[in-house]
Amino acid sequence: MKHRYAFLLLVLVLPALLSSQVLRLRPYDGTPLSYLNAQIAADTLTGGLIPAGRIYELQRGAPYLANAIFRVNVGQTLRIRANDSAGVGRPVIFLYPTGTGANPQNPPGNWIDLRGNLEVKNIILSGYFEPVDSNLNNLQGGLISVPTAGAGATIVFDGCLVSNSNGNHIRTDGATKNITITNCVFANMGFLGRSNLGAGKGVDLRDASHDTVIVENSTFVNWQDRILRHYNFSNPLAGTGPIHYLRFNHNTLVNGMSYHGLLSLGSMGKYAFITNNLLMDPFSLGNDTDVTRQAEFVNSGEKDPYGGARMNWVFTTPNDTTIWKISNNYYAVSDSGQAFYNQFASAGVTGEGAPLTWHINSRLGADSATAFVKLTNFTLPNTPRVMTVLNRWYRAPNGGNKTKNTPSVLWNRSFDFDRRGYAYFVDTLNCTYSTGSAAYTGGKGGYPVGDLNWFPAAKATWSYIGDVTGVEDESPLAPMEFSLSQNYPNPFNPATVISYQLSAARAVDLRVFDMLGREVAVLAQGVQSAGTYKVNFDASNLASGFYVYRLTAGGFTQSMKMLLMK
Repeated sequence: MKHRYAFLLLVLVLPALLSSQVLRLRPYDGTPLSYLNAQIAADTLTGGLIPAGRIYELQRGAPYLANAIFRVNVGQTLRIRANDSAGVGRPVIFLYPTGTGANPQNPPGNWIDLRGNLEVKNIILSGYFEPVDSNLNNLQGGLISVPTAGAGATIVFDGCLVSNSNGNHIRTDGATKNITITNCVFANMGFLGRSNLGAGKGVDLRDASHDTVIVENSTFVNWQDRILRHYNFSNPLAGTGPIHYLRFNHNTLVNGMSYHGLLSLGSMGKYAFITNNLLMDPFSLGNDTDVTRQAEFVNSGEKDPYGGARMNWVFTTPNDTTIWKISNNYYAVSDSGQAFYNQFASAGVTGEGAPLTWHINSRLGADSATAFVKLTNFTLPNTPRVMTVLNRWYRAPNGGNKTKNTPSVLWNRSFDFDRRGYAYFVDTLNCTYSTGSAAYTGGKGGYPVGDLNWFPAAKATWSYIGDVTGVEDESPLAPMEFSLSQNYPNPFNPATVISYQLSAARAVDLRVFDMLGREVAVLAQGVQSAGTYKVNFDASNLASGFYVYRLTAGGFTQSMKMLLMK
């Protein structure tokens, strides 16, 4: 009987609990208090603390302006999402002129100064106020910044469009726990009017260590430098703090200069998966003997025939311990991209170059021959033009003259890459391709390669399956005890990740129950070796409410509660 009363109490309390957690923020209405940063700051407690469990909802189709950096303090979590009502499009956040300082037309240097955790879902974020075109000339360096003091941060972007920074969309100067980017479009990385050609990155991991980096089912369009940058500039041959686990899976990459590489990975930990990706003109500046570019390809220690650093799309500081899985990747070069290579062939450009270093090839063995497969006669329906105008300007003696820090007086926006506004990426960008292409069934399990959001029917039936089992062993070292971690994110909608540790091999059983004790999912079952494991739980078919997940491993049993909020 008491269980019935407990359930009744839960039913009565849950709506109030959910409403107290969620705060709807109003769109910008012309008043200072309606700036997004001002509204969130007004909700914080003494010391800038975000109320526990707070979720900030933005109205779909509405504009929001941010005119100052918002700091998320250590131990705090900022959660921002679109509301679930049937509005038109996603809410749009623009970084807006601060109105202060030496140049009041500059937007804030970042949107978020992150020392804690950040979860962003189904929003559009642009680094400048796009309705006024001239505001691009004041574009700032980044969107999300993790300073050294922010070590241990967790960053989650899901279902977002993130566009326009002159430096890095995400930059982490401190170590992080987890960076997860799923179902997103990252666009317009770099702007030579405000920075140099070594800028323009998707995620700049600097030289810090990172427990987990997952980039999956996302599309990257228009980048000057690198999609991932993990590099020790002061001592590149010494490597960096490791990325312990990397999964770069089912992504579409379109139109990159790749000035200093594509995936510059520094030191790697136990696992690196680069799988099922589609790349179109990913190395458009080409393989070259340009010493300015070569300066940041030195991690591998490999040399080209002239003694300079060998250029590759993917390169690391070599080690013999990382477990590599690089497979089912397809790429193509457009006619315009090939014309650029042909034009400068006599000047040392030798096409798109080699995707992998010799060291990584040796780690893959025979599989290295098919790690990246080149497509011919391959096109995408609607993407920005390949950045050959900018590439030619860079090489021209009366232009960039092959220098990284190009004098701004020599450059104007007519040489910019084919920069498009956020509406193009929402309504017009089209990275689908023919079902007759080898890429359409070239992914693991016969799925299309690239971002599966371009193929909704395939995405609906797809789920990530690890290379051995549905649960991934992700730990470089055996843990010292048995433990079950709180799921992340929590609350969640509709998917979350559950982690647990085994200090020795055990028969494992991981199940999920509703609050009436009814079993709703079996997530893991069978003997597993010592290690740290992560398993995805998708609750798309379940109703909102509390659920309990229980781990049994030998004589060890532990349960934890999680909250599904739809």
